[in-house]
Amino acid sequence: MVNARLDPVLVAGTLLYIALLFLVLRVLARLRPLSAFAQRKLLHVGIGAGTVVVTALFAHRGWALVVPCLFVAFNAAGLPARFAPGLAREGRDPALWMFPLCVVALYLIFWDELHRGPMLAGLCALALADPAAAIVGRRFGERRFAGWGHGRSLEGSVAFLLVTAVASGSIALAVPGGLPALRLAVGCGAVGALVEAISPTGVDNLTAPVAVAAAFRALA
Repeated sequence: MVNARLDPVLVAGTLLYIALLFLVLRVLARLRPLSAFAQRKLLHVGIGAGTVVVTALFAHRGWALVVPCLFVAFNAAGLPARFAPGLAREGRDPALWMFPLCVVALYLIFWDELHRGPMLAGLCALALADPAAAIVGRRFGERRFAGWGHGRSLEGSVAFLLVTAVASGSIALAVPGGLPALRLAVGCGAVGALVEAISPTGVDNLTAPVAVAAAFRALA
């Protein structure tokens, strides 16, 4: 059972963790030039994975909302480009806005004190499946969707589906109550991959995770 007294500590720890991520990124950029794409994905995975962990530990939604709301303000002030200079040209990238907005939306729509499966599934899609699809699509994508998909590839969509399926199935097995892991894995993976493919670039950081969370809730 989560301990409500830990909520302020989790907020402070999360802010410190994100600050350290930016510091590490700056050090890495000085040691070895990193593209804006690489910097974004490193931050994306790092912050996303940390968000998944702390989400399972927060007792109250109000405290959990503090960091993503601050991150929205952080982006509005243009601070990501200041702390990670390689992001300067990408400072107004929709993905930078949609990431924290997605976390806020998941907390507001799917928060449950006892059963956080849908919310965690959506966060895993955001933290892991989305960057996996981007990396695979960028490096191995050869079969581009024609007329739709906003330039995305079949390879990237398959990566999103597989990562989401594994995450959703694992969450189903971990949540008490005997949830249908295979059904959730296949359903969440398919829904997430489809929504990710048809969503405009950057906006998929919001639409796909919310769709995965909704599918998890509907199929559980």
